[in-house]
Amino acid sequence: MKNIVRLIMSGFVLLLFISTAEAQNKDSELSTVYIKSNMDCMDCELTLTNYLKFEKGLKSLKVDLVSNTIKVVYKSEKNTPENIAKGIKKNGYEATLISEEEYNKLFGNAPKKKN
Repeated sequence: MKNIVRLIMSGFVLLLFISTAEAQNKDSELSTVYIKSNMDCMDCELTLTNYLKFEKGLKSLKVDLVSNTIKVVYKSEKNTPENIAKGIKKNGYEATLISEEEYNKLFGNAPKKKN
């Protein structure tokens, strides 16, 4: 009888471990897309921020008027770079997918905002 109880408890512990490992694996399926846009004022930046924050699978967002760039980190099983760009274009803005290197050059060379 004790062996059966131990076996059942071991099974529960194993299931708990597998569930935890699966949950951690889902977090590792994040993707990042970098986009060059054509914002020209703070309202443009705010419009895109307010739109993009409701994109499916969004984990983090950085919309920068000064460099005209957008960085979106999202769950890859929930969205695609093409869908994100399509939504930006639907709001009347350009949305050119760029590499991380191009993003870093544009963002790094942008003048700093004054507070």
